[in-house]
Amino acid sequence: MHKKLLKSIESICNKICIYSLLLMALVTFTDVFGRLFFNEPLGFAYELVAILLAISFYAGLCQVNRKRQHIQIDLLNKYFKGTIGVILNWFCYLVELTFFTALVVMVYEQVVMSADFGEVFMFLNVEKWKVLALIFGLAFVSLISLLQAFPTVGRVNMEGSR
Repeated sequence: MHKKLLKSIESICNKICIYSLLLMALVTFTDVFGRLFFNEPLGFAYELVAILLAISFYAGLCQVNRKRQHIQIDLLNKYFKGTIGVILNWFCYLVELTFFTALVVMVYEQVVMSADFGEVFMFLNVEKWKVLALIFGLAFVSLISLLQAFPTVGRVNMEGSR
């Protein structure tokens, strides 16, 4: 059941990623079009594109973490086969898990600090903690997907070769 729930959440995250990228492209196009033809750019475009980029990044990480499809340097994979390869795979997974857990904790701390200080975006007039809370939620879901994607005993690299 938990895998079905995670797949549903991943599907929602994928849609959030796609729609935020489309909206980011639309905002950028509108900003450039307005600047070129009407000499009136969108004043809030920079902030909105930055927010949408962060949302698309963290929403997309859910699938990337679950499938373990991060960018990797695999030049030495052919030399680390068998037990040493499995050990290195687990070591890399634990480093990745530690780093990503720290990232989620830091984003949460930013949500709390931003809410305490009452920070507001300059042009959007939206409280920053609300956007950071959304990003924290997406990062937390990505952490859960990373937790369930632990390496199997026989898997040495991403392609499943031994």
